[in-house]
Amino acid sequence: MALKFKIAKRKLNLGKRKGKTVYFAIQDEHPRTTWPQVERRIIQSTGISRADLRAAVIALHDIVEDELQAGRAVDLADLGSIKALAQGKMMDKFDEVNATTIRPAHVRFYPKMSLRMVTKEVSYEVTKEAYQPHPKKSPKGGKSKDGSGTPVPPGGGTEGGGHVGA
Repeated sequence: MALKFKIAKRKLNLGKRKGKTVYFAIQDEHPRTTWPQVERRIIQSTGISRADLRAAVIALHDIVEDELQAGRAVDLADLGSIKALAQGKMMDKFDEVNATTIRPAHVRFYPKMSLRMVTKEVSYEVTKEAYQPHPKKSPKGGKSKDGSGTPVPPGGGTEGGGHVGA
């Protein structure tokens, strides 16, 4: 397995190389294994029915959702664990800290060591071509900002589109 990279460039705005253009490898978009492909492989390797697999995945989702809402981490066997995390804002005074100073929670997945070790075997491949950012997708439902259903091109309808990296 190889992670694929292209070459991107950026003009630096800070530091001793300010104003200079630098080049760096940026990861190309991952090929994606779809859920139907995963589902088919699980069915083939275990012999369980598609209906049973779907029921188990829905039940797992519901359990994880309930446990995260209750503030508990969930152990997902050989995969790892999943938990909700939040962090408080830094306040000037002790008495200013309260529930409203906590930033919104987010979900984090912590893979088991066996999954983390897979990355030690990954190789890297740099294609000697310029990176082109993937065009931004239109808002949910395929509607444009004006609701007409016409997709909005990158850059909000202007020529040229986006920029490289952040």
